[in-house]
Amino acid sequence: MMDKALGQILLEKNIISQLELESALMRQRQEKGKYLGQILFEMGVPQEEINKALYFFDKRKPIGQILLDLKALTPQQLEDALTQQRQLQKEAPRKLLGMLLVEMGYISYDEYSTALSKHFNIPIISLEEFFPSTELQKVVGEKYARKHLILVLENNDKMIKVALAEPNLLGMEELQKGVPGRKRIEFYLARPDEIESCLDRISDSPFMTRYK
Repeated sequence: MMDKALGQILLEKNIISQLELESALMRQRQEKGKYLGQILFEMGVPQEEINKALYFFDKRKPIGQILLDLKALTPQQLEDALTQQRQLQKEAPRKLLGMLLVEMGYISYDEYSTALSKHFNIPIISLEEFFPSTELQKVVGEKYARKHLILVLENNDKMIKVALAEPNLLGMEELQKGVPGRKRIEFYLARPDEIESCLDRISDSPFMTRYK
């Protein structure tokens, strides 16, 4: 079973203890629908370590399979979308399967977000009441943040927390490499329109000239 294999990998790498693994597996049985990685993150296991194990040991579930697990999609709908994706790829850059499913009307954007959250092991966050900070945003810079829809949520001595609209492994690795010192990045998933709204508010700030 995939989740048990992930737990064993983390145990063997001394990232979690046997007690933590048993506790996480117990929670997983009680909290139906949650993947083990999600539960371990909620227990305080570093997101970066979980994602490294998922990536390097090929334990990350595909978006399509996650949507099937969630019963948000039928196998036939998934096959239709994959066929459509292959056809579109001949004429244009590869379209992300999740967004294609949304455009085809097979799933809602919220269902897509849930699948993304599970795929990348990053929690979903609402930015409706979040007050963006010009100073915080300097960590990634205005142009880069606009291009990739990134919002910095927190920056302390040990960690930087950022919200992403469309996470991808390459972009996440690029951000991690750009972090000074031994800080680590913790990623969250937010709606594109909410990130854009926060970035707009930063642009309207009277301190924007300093930010640029």
